[in-house]
Amino acid sequence: ACVRMNTKKGKNLLVIPPRFCNFVATKLKSYKIMDKVTTNSGIPVFGEVIKLLDKQKITKIADQTGANRYSKRLDAYQHLVILLYAVIGQLQSLRDIELAFLPMAHCIQQFGLSYMVRRSTLSDANSRRSPQFFENVYNALYAHYSPLLSDSRPVTGLNKQLFIMDSTTISLFSQIFRGTGRNAINGQKKGGVKAHTVIKADEDAMAFMNITDAATSDQSLLNGLCTRLPYGSCVTFDMGYVNYEAWQQFTDNGVFYVTREKKTCKKTILEVKDIPQEDADVIVSDEIVELSWRKRTKRPMTPEELSHRRGRRPKDGIVWVTESKSGKHKCRRITKWKDNKDEGTITFITNDFDTPASILCEVYRRRWQIETLFKRLKQNFPLKYFWGDNQNAIQIQIWVCMIAWLLMQVVKRQVKRKWSLSNMMTAIHILLNSYISLYDFLELPEGLWLRTIKKRVENMKTELPSLPFSDLKGPNFENQRTITHLERVTEPKI
Repeated sequence: ACVRMNTKKGKNLLVIPPRFCNFVATKLKSYKIMDKVTTNSGIPVFGEVIKLLDKQKITKIADQTGANRYSKRLDAYQHLVILLYAVIGQLQSLRDIELAFLPMAHCIQQFGLSYMVRRSTLSDANSRRSPQFFENVYNALYAHYSPLLSDSRPVTGLNKQLFIMDSTTISLFSQIFRGTGRNAINGQKKGGVKAHTVIKADEDAMAFMNITDAATSDQSLLNGLCTRLPYGSCVTFDMGYVNYEAWQQFTDNGVFYVTREKKTCKKTILEVKDIPQEDADVIVSDEIVELSWRKRTKRPMTPEELSHRRGRRPKDGIVWVTESKSGKHKCRRITKWKDNKDEGTITFITNDFDTPASILCEVYRRRWQIETLFKRLKQNFPLKYFWGDNQNAIQIQIWVCMIAWLLMQVVKRQVKRKWSLSNMMTAIHILLNSYISLYDFLELPEGLWLRTIKKRVENMKTELPSLPFSDLKGPNFENQRTITHLERVTEPKI
């Protein structure tokens, strides 16, 4: 072995003894930097994510909903896996999805796929397959993983299961779903989707959800909600859900609610309750009131009413008749100071007559949890660009986003290291095709690097024979300051 060195007098040839060359080769082999990663799981990270899915159960759901009807190659399970990859990988079009799977042809069988998906096939599946299949898959996954998602964060003093209800609007590029607001003077009015959602306060996932046009009133979710909530539970919502008739149904079915009072409500004070001394600085008044309501509704005429109807009878179609309903609702009215007393007071309405007023005020404060959930959903999932221009495709994409959100919550709960969901999803997005153990990486992201550095430090402690050019240091050597710092690094257990 020889090294040619440039000097002022010209090029000189320096001969290195073979004994030294063998010594250097032996030491370089001991670095093992280019060896296989010891945390290799044998499958890509996305393969570990879809292990959370029960293929047999999903296939059973597909048979029950008829999701595999008229499908030749792309069955319901493969459709779900492909869209999950697109959601977690933040792909924005069908072309992106097709190109993303081409370099992964060697491992698509590990994902449960039998062939390479095409844009036309995926577009047809998005427009034909019922969103009910994806909704049922989400409900099945939620029922299975719900005990894992529970968090010990109840409202102190509230001995009831707390639910939070609200809706969020997703803007669309056209009037596929009926939007809200006035028609634009210049240009076409945009559409929108409204997701009416109910979550548990001790979880960070949807208990159930209903997708409608953005123009649909929030009160539509109140109809029949009392039968879906467990007896003795409590639900909180904002002023968009003012419906005295539905509130009375809550009381009749043993479900409690906490909401804000509308200034225009008509009330009669029945009783004034005493305020505890410890809450005197916060609570202004605590009253039992009776709310009066009157509502006009439309219903179709019965055949008997049509037979007695005077005037010209229509030959076909439905004849609507307007009816007026009225009633009274007994509830509790609590008024408290805002955090800044200079801003005035805030008033709550509830049908819980026993819980202390300060605790019920804290219950409504927890309603803000669902607002932060909507914000994180829109930040981490592709809900600005949709893979289809029909209602079916849009609903499917929203439900797949909910399934991906639930799976990310499950992964987060199984890792001891504290991660923000946004950072964890960014890491999974980057490592989606990497052959590395997902849970080992999430437990200690810098573990492989620390192990490599530790090995470098151990090898650099070995003294090499003195060289004529010992002052020269190559890229495989660290300077003395770095060595001093790295010697303090202890290798963690992985």
